Amino acid sequence: MLNDLQLNSILEDFDIAYWKVNLFSKNLSWSDHFNALVGKPDTSEPFEYFLKEILHPDYRYDFRIYFDKLTSQNEPFSLELKLKLHNGKYRWFECRNLKNKDHSNRETAVLLFVNIHQAKRDQYTIEENYFYYHETAEMTSTGGWYVDTLHKNIYWDNVTKKIVNCPLDYQPAYEERLKFYAPEHHQRVLSSFEKCEKYGIPFKIELKMLSLHQKEFWVRATGKPVYNEEQEIVGIRGVYQDIDENKNNELNLQNSLDIIATQNSRLFNFAHVVSHHLRSHSSNLSLIVELLKEAKTDADKLELLPNVVDIADNLDAAISQLNEIVNKQSLLSKNRRIIKFEDALSGVMASTSSLINRENAKIVAEFNALEEISYISEYLESILLNLITNAIKYKHPGRKPVIYIQTYIENDKEYLEISDNGMGIDLDQYGDKMFGMYKTFHSNPEAKGIGLFITKNQVETLGGSISVTSTVDVGTTFKIKF
Repeated sequence: MLNDLQLNSILEDFDIAYWKVNLFSKNLSWSDHFNALVGKPDTSEPFEYFLKEILHPDYRYDFRIYFDKLTSQNEPFSLELKLKLHNGKYRWFECRNLKNKDHSNRETAVLLFVNIHQAKRDQYTIEENYFYYHETAEMTSTGGWYVDTLHKNIYWDNVTKKIVNCPLDYQPAYEERLKFYAPEHHQRVLSSFEKCEKYGIPFKIELKMLSLHQKEFWVRATGKPVYNEEQEIVGIRGVYQDIDENKNNELNLQNSLDIIATQNSRLFNFAHVVSHHLRSHSSNLSLIVELLKEAKTDADKLELLPNVVDIADNLDAAISQLNEIVNKQSLLSKNRRIIKFEDALSGVMASTSSLINRENAKIVAEFNALEEISYISEYLESILLNLITNAIKYKHPGRKPVIYIQTYIENDKEYLEISDNGMGIDLDQYGDKMFGMYKTFHSNPEAKGIGLFITKNQVETLGGSISVTSTVDVGTTFKIKF
């Protein structure tokens, strides 16, 4: 059995106090370190003093039972409890008896009091954090996942399994990981995970997933790389958040806004067409009325009557044309068809070949990301024609015109971009007038200010939008969202 000096030397460094208990007389003595922790008892009955003044009330009954079994049957025990220190604050300790390997001395037992307060607090913090994490994950439908890129394994927490609607004991296979994503998003998923695994680029994307039973739903997927001590990427950790309801509401709202925007655009176009078609006829009619007022004889008035008939006929024809336009607008969505961008561009280049050759213009096109679209072919060709011819007309005088055309998909939206290296436009000065009718921004004598106005209305008539970025003397980029 260790003597007091040895015990003190070994245990005090570890903030461990002890009791020595005589199993026959039931007398006990406290180590100096125990006295230093709780205060030296000023009583002849240290055990009762310990129970009433030092031990937390919640543990008095259990401790008395264990202590009686130790002194009567030498039965070992281990118990976590709270002790009140000399400063009046309770701290966690583990109380357990030290095994006696000295068989010649069986009349003394040693009780160790090991300070575990920090470990206990850490445990509570972990449990509390896990509780809040779990509750937050449940309330926000946010599940965690981990991809072991070295061993090609996938791990999902229970919330993720709930989101994907699979059993809690389900283990996703790395080789079948794409089956949980909608086919149209496979490329985005592969690209995001590949860039994260190879280059450490985190991602945050919205995409469609598939449940175990192939039901589609929207999630927001967030991922970031996991590094080892050598700063090598060994995995990807992230979360899935179920945003299906919000996303569908957003898409429905956007669809409603697109419909309203389309209707407003059609009304605007129609008002513009009406004003231009009728203005000339109303002006002619006003002129004839003035001439009739100024006519001095009946013969002069009779000579003007055929003009009135002609104006009436032309006005009737114009109204018929407007009625035809209205009918076409109502059938606009039925006129869409699948058009290849390459085919539309070929037609435009054929019709403008003389202009392209005369100015030695270079046109580069990349349609790999989006090769075709459901659109009105005349509209698409008109858009390409206006933007390409503008790029050539307003080329920079010091260089040959280069026009770069590309298509791509971003956030499930389809885009067409047309960039040039021309004169550029001062958007600070002309930005708000960019797509206005009869608005020109350069001294080119061929400019009429109609092309961009028509292009914008054609794009918006089909529910899209067009924007522009430009730098003077550098070039211009038009971005069309279909």
